[in-house]
Amino acid sequence: MKRDADEARDDTTVSSDEISNSEKDAKAEEPTAKADTPASRTAQERSRHSGMLLATLALVILALVGLLLPAWGIPLGCDLGGASVVTLTASDYEDGTTAADALAVLKNRAALLGEHDIQVTQTGDDTFELRVPAGYDASSVASALTRKGHLEFARLDSVSDADALQQLQAGASGVTLDEGTYEPFLTSDEVKGATVVPQSYRGMTYYALSVSLDSDGASALASTTGDLASSSGQIAVLLDGTVIAEPSVKSKIEGNKISISGGYTEDQAMAYAAALSGGELPCSLSQTEPVPVAARARGHASELAAVAAIALAIVAGAVASAKLGRAGFLAAKLSVVVVAITLGVLTVLYRFGLVILGRAELLGLVTTEVISIICGVRMAARYRAARNEGSSVRKSQQQATGPELALLVKAAVAVLVLSVAAAFFTHGFARELAVTLAAGVASLLVALGLFAPAALCVRTAADVFETADDEFAAAQDGAAGVTDGE
Repeated sequence: MKRDADEARDDTTVSSDEISNSEKDAKAEEPTAKADTPASRTAQERSRHSGMLLATLALVILALVGLLLPAWGIPLGCDLGGASVVTLTASDYEDGTTAADALAVLKNRAALLGEHDIQVTQTGDDTFELRVPAGYDASSVASALTRKGHLEFARLDSVSDADALQQLQAGASGVTLDEGTYEPFLTSDEVKGATVVPQSYRGMTYYALSVSLDSDGASALASTTGDLASSSGQIAVLLDGTVIAEPSVKSKIEGNKISISGGYTEDQAMAYAAALSGGELPCSLSQTEPVPVAARARGHASELAAVAAIALAIVAGAVASAKLGRAGFLAAKLSVVVVAITLGVLTVLYRFGLVILGRAELLGLVTTEVISIICGVRMAARYRAARNEGSSVRKSQQQATGPELALLVKAAVAVLVLSVAAAFFTHGFARELAVTLAAGVASLLVALGLFAPAALCVRTAADVFETADDEFAAAQDGAAGVTDGE
């Protein structure tokens, strides 16, 4: 009997140890002191992550200051800041071509022109509307888009117009040659495209055209320059019948590229390159004088865009909170922080001529906000799933800010790399969208590193109080069950 009593006593001791350990684990999670309140828990977490939160706040303030300072800021595109409208009218179509073909060429040229938010739409059977952001020279843009774009190379000694030849030999620029007064050996049919190349001369920067040729064009160029090299002959380069360069030939030019230097300004070179690379117009186009029009958002575009962004964030946060608890509102906070930082980055990028706040940038900002909301929701969902599986608040936070955050960072880096690559290999709307996405995803990566973990921990610090009463009641029920069993 004594042996049985000892064994029972040992069993009782083991059970007491187990209960003691269980109580220690519970104490680490549950609020036990009266002074320990949701507010105090939140304050403790905020203090623990104060460094990251302050760094995020500083970035947001810098971004907003840069955006709002009169000396900085970022210009608005047609829809937000107003535009100058030019009406283009087509005539003399080439056989087998239509207004749709002309519109395609105009859009290609607008994308290659190097300007921002240039919009071209068809408004009638033979009319097109060109919208240029306020502050741009709309007439120059229209002239660049509406030139025929027919390039020709001719030997200068083939020019039969004596007066024109005399002007060219005297170094005159912009001389127009009538059709039939010269013999081109190379035309646009053999030209594949053109790019702008900066050149320096005596401390000044000028721009040249690097023209790419197909095999037939390269062969014709090599043959002609081989003949002219011995006598240092000249070539006349004509665009729509007007001579834009008269290079002297010093040696035979082989290969499929030729550089045309004419002391062009950047705008001139970009206009020539757009005309050559965007395709030859299948018709003639006349243009009206520019007419200024107000922004489609009626002068409150910036405010409306900001309200829309905040509204989207709040709605996303409310929906996520309803499904995922306190953690869900991370989606709203993260998206607002990311968009604010992105606007600051775009303000800097404008200084390098990469963006304005036009259609492409707005689409990029919306996409950035949606991606940020998704990232916030995923982190909150990972946290909530861990809590539902019985993990403590701390362990659930570690799951969300550890494996889940690492996965999101990898995905964001992949999107950033693709966006940067697209920015290098595209033009116009696509390029501005890629630049904006790159800026947005880079801002997201900064926010994921600085803000998201801290915000999640602060937001969910009080979650231990959600289940404290239930856990206490369950413990009481368990204790009652033991008593009844006895």
